[in-house]
Amino acid sequence: MTRLLPFLLLLLSAILAGCSQGVDNERVRVDVIEDRPKPFNVSAVPLPLASAYLRSATAQGLVTFDEKGRVAPGLASRWIVNDDGMSYIFRLNKARWNDGRELDSQEVAQLLTRRISELKKGRLGDELAVIDRVVAMTGKVVEIRLKAPMPYLLELLALPEFGLLRRGAGSGPMQAKKLGQAMQLRRNEMDADGAAVLGNATVTLRRGEASLVLARYVLGQTDLIEGGRFETFPLLDAAKINANEIQFDAVPGLFGLMVVQAGPFLADKDNRTAIAMAIDRPKLLTAFDIVAWRETVTLVPESLPNRADIARPDWAAPSMDQRRSMAAASIANWKRANGTIRPLRVALPRGYGSRIFFARLRADLAAVGIEIERVTADRPHDLRLIDLTAQQSSPAWYLDQLSCKFAAICSARADAIVAEARMTQDMAMRAQLLGQAEAEMQSTVGFIPIANPLRWSVVRPGLLGHFANGRGWHLLQYLGRDPT
Repeated sequence: MTRLLPFLLLLLSAILAGCSQGVDNERVRVDVIEDRPKPFNVSAVPLPLASAYLRSATAQGLVTFDEKGRVAPGLASRWIVNDDGMSYIFRLNKARWNDGRELDSQEVAQLLTRRISELKKGRLGDELAVIDRVVAMTGKVVEIRLKAPMPYLLELLALPEFGLLRRGAGSGPMQAKKLGQAMQLRRNEMDADGAAVLGNATVTLRRGEASLVLARYVLGQTDLIEGGRFETFPLLDAAKINANEIQFDAVPGLFGLMVVQAGPFLADKDNRTAIAMAIDRPKLLTAFDIVAWRETVTLVPESLPNRADIARPDWAAPSMDQRRSMAAASIANWKRANGTIRPLRVALPRGYGSRIFFARLRADLAAVGIEIERVTADRPHDLRLIDLTAQQSSPAWYLDQLSCKFAAICSARADAIVAEARMTQDMAMRAQLLGQAEAEMQSTVGFIPIANPLRWSVVRPGLLGHFANGRGWHLLQYLGRDPT
């Protein structure tokens, strides 16, 4: 309650003062929600959310995303893929760095090679290992040569992480300058003589905790809020945000519980299965009253077009009452043989949505004989909530996040099958192998899926250039512009 009080006082001030509902599309103000916000740092790995928005606006990659989340030209005006899928050839635009110097393919190839090397240390490492090298072919052509086909390479290259920086500066499409604690961005444009100039329209980018950001919105001090997640969703109701101003993005990804401490109880697969069975997903999600939030029981979304047709986990087949009864019997048997179970520590993010989530989860697990306690991720814990938006449309991305590199309960065999699939040139065989890997990983019950990730924005009526999309990304360079 102590953390909610300042928020309520700000809202009261807003109600007393009134607020402007208009949008000046020449002066767009954007707030990004970050818990414990950090200073802007476009070179960080991984990128904080606000810094990712800043990098994507000021440092183009070979390709980018458009306002609908589709791959679009960036530094490259067009590209071709060789018939065998082993080479992508990009023709560069006539573009300049923000310091005015013209780009050339040699420099772009060097910078992209360096960036790929940096990113190999993170969650995209296994996928990026398939890239053989980046080659400058002429002054305006860059080729990416592969060790095996990468059908989703363009999706990777469009991520903000692949925006290229030279001496800390990018090539647009916008330029930024510090404005107090915010960043002010202006578009690179051309004057009547064809010379590069900065446009007059601005986008001001700030970040802050959800309560502060929503208070700014109610006070009329911002036009757009990005970065909404399940843990901050209840604040929308407290702030009395109109339903028509809330936009949900139906993003794919991972949302569920990962086992991180395989002690005596969680080392037993039957106990992990009992936890998976005990969670009443529809009831848990109904507590948030969000139509866009859907339950899931599989590791890879069943709607993914290139996913192999594999059976759902066995534990998902019975009805909820049957599952709960089976889970309770399994836990009771374990207690008779091994004694009492200490409360399991579940790491959840801060926020009022986490309290709702934890209350439902605690009730579900208590019904089968398991007690849990809530902790933050910086404290010792047994289970951790994973909430990741997919960076690729490939099943391999999901399996990479649950590999032995990141998970305590995992399958080395599944990892080996994914690696084999990644290096095969036969796309049908690749899908089959990834299906085998998913089935193998699913059988370990090291990750307990619950739903798709939830992402929301608050958009003031009249703001141009902002559209719901399947990636949950709304790039700054499109804001304030009519796409027609």
